[in-house]
Amino acid sequence: MADIKELEQYAMEHGIPIIQDEGLKLLKQKIIEYDCHSFLEIGTAIGRTALVVADLVDPMRVVTIERDPQMIEQAKANLEGHTNIQLIEGDALEVPLPKGPFDCIFIDAAKAQYIRFFTKFCPLLSENGIIISDNMNFHGLVDHPERTHNRNTKALVRKIRGYREFLMALSDYETKLYDQGDGVAITKRKKGK
Repeated sequence: MADIKELEQYAMEHGIPIIQDEGLKLLKQKIIEYDCHSFLEIGTAIGRTALVVADLVDPMRVVTIERDPQMIEQAKANLEGHTNIQLIEGDALEVPLPKGPFDCIFIDAAKAQYIRFFTKFCPLLSENGIIISDNMNFHGLVDHPERTHNRNTKALVRKIRGYREFLMALSDYETKLYDQGDGVAITKRKKGK
């Protein structure tokens, strides 16, 4: 079984994007606050979040989806021995839907696809569940796009801003944005919806 601190060090040294510590702390708080016992993660990377969540409450069922072959190999090794974690290999937009419902759905994969991820997986959300989306500030660039001159980064920032606007406009859901980590959105169904 993998050591979380070693995984964090490895991610830092190899430029592997993982949720920042403050964002992870918020995610853990919300999982406990909303009494979550099932967790769907879009974007496994090396498995750090899945491992943290798997041991957070008992029982906890974790399903995590990853498409990058290198990340999949590392995640498999890191998740070994955790019988309550299922790793699904493939593009989250193409894999069959896992068996739900899920008390928490965590979106932390291709930022440009967040609206599509939300739309595909929100039907799997349990009645009182939450959807958590990471990187809502994207290094401060969503609120200050003038800080970058890179065309690809500007396009990505526009997509993230569009996703934030999409969340706020949903009639059946309410979303609260938090500045912890790289910005986190917590979305839940409106009462009676």
